[in-house]
Amino acid sequence: MKRVEKSGVDMLMQIVSNHYPNQQILHITDCSNDLHDYLIELAKERNYEYDLKYICDDEPGFSKEITYDRCRVQRLDLAAKAYNRHARLYEYAFITIGDDLLSENLEEFLKKIYRLMKNSGIVVFLLEKGGVVEKTIDKDLEDGYFVATSHIDIFKEYDVVNARKMHGWHR
Repeated sequence: MKRVEKSGVDMLMQIVSNHYPNQQILHITDCSNDLHDYLIELAKERNYEYDLKYICDDEPGFSKEITYDRCRVQRLDLAAKAYNRHARLYEYAFITIGDDLLSENLEEFLKKIYRLMKNSGIVVFLLEKGGVVEKTIDKDLEDGYFVATSHIDIFKEYDVVNARKMHGWHR
């Protein structure tokens, strides 16, 4: 598991607003990095809900014991018909899935994520620099009704791409 640089994570966490109480954060990961350690701490500090859905074989390890009752950790099947029973639940969705899995069916993945996000919710991808998805993500997000896409260069190994769910569009 790669460690993401704390200085970059500190900048990345500025995406998550602290102006509103009781926000929900989703994180879908292949367990290739330790972003989940930082997200659980952020959620705990701000009293937000944090759902960690992992696609790796084993549950991701945490650097500290989880003592936060608003954190849920579950295995996720990327091929599932839907990722959650409740639509429009999350303000933020962090995606840390490698190029090989993400590029297989990104269009379907974005449709499922779209259904989970609240209006104007923000999706954040940590993409491998120089990967296939990084080259097409802007168009893929636009086609999936995500707008205001921006790239943030704060990590050595990852390109951070974020976009906002478009208001008033329903699939």
